[in-house]
Amino acid sequence: MSTEIQTVRDIMLPLSGFPCMKESGTVQEAIRQLRSFCPLGSAGPCGFSELMVVDDQGGLIGRVTQQGILRVLFSTLLDPLDIKQFSGKTIEFSELTTLLNGVLINEGVNHLNASLTKVIETGVRVLPASTDLIHAMSVMVISRETVLPVEENGRLVGVIQLAEVFGALGDRLIAMNSK
Repeated sequence: MSTEIQTVRDIMLPLSGFPCMKESGTVQEAIRQLRSFCPLGSAGPCGFSELMVVDDQGGLIGRVTQQGILRVLFSTLLDPLDIKQFSGKTIEFSELTTLLNGVLINEGVNHLNASLTKVIETGVRVLPASTDLIHAMSVMVISRETVLPVEENGRLVGVIQLAEVFGALGDRLIAMNSK
């Protein structure tokens, strides 16, 4: 049995391999970044669902997710206090779906130039690069996170994805079972 303890540093994606922006950006720029970002040497786009937001010194400010962007773009429809049932196109309201789509798309367009600060989730849990994988796995599973930022010396150095943690731990368990 191997006594080597793997850490987050061993399997994290470096910051250059994950979408990242400054907080001075817009919602539109965040959409473009999420839709087109792919690390050098990869065929793109890679399809990330969130990006990290950093300050000028490389410190983490927060993250922006696809869900957060959609909540801002379509806030009228997604207001949790006023969600209404919509059964779709009917004979009596044949043009209602067309009207509703047009209104919602226009609402979304009106929010594209909104400041990125409207969609930044702050207070994001951060893992130190020296965190062992078992601890990282437990934090991610318990908090239902699939991506967490990784810091070293107060700077964002990358992200850890649950898929990589799962793969590394799964490989280790299978290797131990094969002996």
